[in-house]
Amino acid sequence: MKMFTGSLMRKLIFLFLAVVVIPIAALSWLSAQSAQEALMQTCKEGLQRVNEIKKDQIWNYLDTLKLNCELLAESRDVRLTYQALQQYHDAGGVLSDGSFDVKSGVYQNLYDKIGPFFKNYLQVYNFRELYLICRNHGHVMYSVTRGSDLGTNLAKGPYRDSGLARLWKKVAETGEFTLLDFSDYVPIDHPAAFMGTPILGEDGTVKAVLALLLDGSQIDRILNVGKKIGASDENYLVGSGMLMRSNSHFNPQGLLKQKVDTLAVREALADKVGVETITDYRGVKVLSSYSHMELNEKFGLDFEWGIISEVDSAEAFAPMVALQNNILGLGVLLLLVALAAVFFAARAIVLPLKLLMFKVRKMADGDLTIKVPSTDRNDEIGDLVNTFNRMVEMLHTQTSQVIEGAATIGATIAELSATTSELAASAVQGSSSVSEIAATVEEIRQTSHLSHEKAQEVAALAEQVMLRAENGRQETSMAIVGMDEIKVDMAAIATGIIHLSEQNQSIGEIVETVNSFADQSNMLSVNASIEAAKAGEQGKGFAVVAQEVKALADQSKDATVQIRRLLTEIQKATSNAVMATERGGKAVDKGVGQAEKTGGEIDTMAGLSRESVDASSQIVASSQQQL
Repeated sequence: MKMFTGSLMRKLIFLFLAVVVIPIAALSWLSAQSAQEALMQTCKEGLQRVNEIKKDQIWNYLDTLKLNCELLAESRDVRLTYQALQQYHDAGGVLSDGSFDVKSGVYQNLYDKIGPFFKNYLQVYNFRELYLICRNHGHVMYSVTRGSDLGTNLAKGPYRDSGLARLWKKVAETGEFTLLDFSDYVPIDHPAAFMGTPILGEDGTVKAVLALLLDGSQIDRILNVGKKIGASDENYLVGSGMLMRSNSHFNPQGLLKQKVDTLAVREALADKVGVETITDYRGVKVLSSYSHMELNEKFGLDFEWGIISEVDSAEAFAPMVALQNNILGLGVLLLLVALAAVFFAARAIVLPLKLLMFKVRKMADGDLTIKVPSTDRNDEIGDLVNTFNRMVEMLHTQTSQVIEGAATIGATIAELSATTSELAASAVQGSSSVSEIAATVEEIRQTSHLSHEKAQEVAALAEQVMLRAENGRQETSMAIVGMDEIKVDMAAIATGIIHLSEQNQSIGEIVETVNSFADQSNMLSVNASIEAAKAGEQGKGFAVVAQEVKALADQSKDATVQIRRLLTEIQKATSNAVMATERGGKAVDKGVGQAEKTGGEIDTMAGLSRESVDASSQIVASSQQQL
């Protein structure tokens, strides 16, 4: 409560802080929080969009491989190759240990004849190896690179527990395309993933199995090339055992070697989708977007991969931290400027009033020689100082005149006394009654002189009372003028805030326009996707472009939602500031009323003082007549 009952300067500073500084601080804090939330959401949505894009690209890659594998199995070249190899098999191409004879001259001639076609196929479609496997016995009758697995018996041989053997068994049993998860494969000393499809005879039965060894570098290229969030981002696949199914950006040899036991991986392998801030396998805090590949739903496979997209938190949140610091810094700067302006404005009002109050107190103590230094100010404070100086000069003049009048009266009385003495001297011989009259006159003269002095003292005291009452009235008037100025300033602040609210509405209209453009772009991307689908293989590139356009349109639309929410928060803060300004104006009006009432009471006291001065003047005049 001392803030409300202290000095005028303290009250002015507190009033300006309540009306200006506090709303600025609140608005800065709200802006920083809203901007932080908006950037955080944008960063999460961007990372999730990258995760979805990489997921779609892996789908497209596997779907393309499946289509190429099935088309190759149905091609005339594969059928003729199988028939030639089967004839060689039936003609004695099987050794006594059950393996397939791949060292004979007949086989070599056959290999040289069919080899160029399949070698060219591997180069064009980016497979590491191609196998033709006998359905009934599991003989590896052909491979392009002629590795150690060529000619082996997958049913009884050394690789009967390998991924290639499992692929042969499954395709031979189901007669359908299948893809196996990565596993270690001894012939290439590297983890391998196989896909295979049946080679059907003219009667529709499975005659052989066409197997292809995937090139894992193609998956790595899909995951690590393209749209990026930052320098530290990476995308990778994780499968059973929480082992990587791709090489990561930070671990180029992570396939089936790097274990990733994190919250994101556990959630992804549990068929969940989301974005979380976690600690990754490197011990670094990252923003992680996770999802499952849905291989069972998409391709009917019996295993699952999780796809993870991550970026270091320090890099992801760097723009958010910078923006928050900028907003808070600007808010602090505005607060300092406002505080300085409030201090100097209050000081310019209060200091002259303090000096004037000091001079008035000295004048009340009887010092009429005081004078307030003149000022060049053209406002009410300057007028007050100049008026006070003129009043002091006028009082000094009037006091001098009163003193001179009193001296003249004293001289006249002295002359009368001398004349009376002369009359008394010349009438020494008069009767005793004349002596008594002279004595009586002397007593009357002394009594009149004493009454004259007392009347002068009463008049001086009445003058001082009247001056103090007049000073009180002047100070009350200046206080009312100062409050009126504060009221005008508060009205100007309210007008500025209302103008800011109107600008926010204009920004809202611009946001609606951007939102409309985003909807149109979204519709355009849908139409482009439809046209790309009609174009078939030739439209796939255009479909990717349309998908990116749709992603950009969605991001623009989400950004407009965040901006609209921020504008709503600013509008609420602006309304609160206007209400606070209105309450301050009402408080000033109440203070003016109280000051005017006080001024009335002081005017009444001044009137009574004037009446006392008039009565004292009449007493002085009466005493002068008696003298």
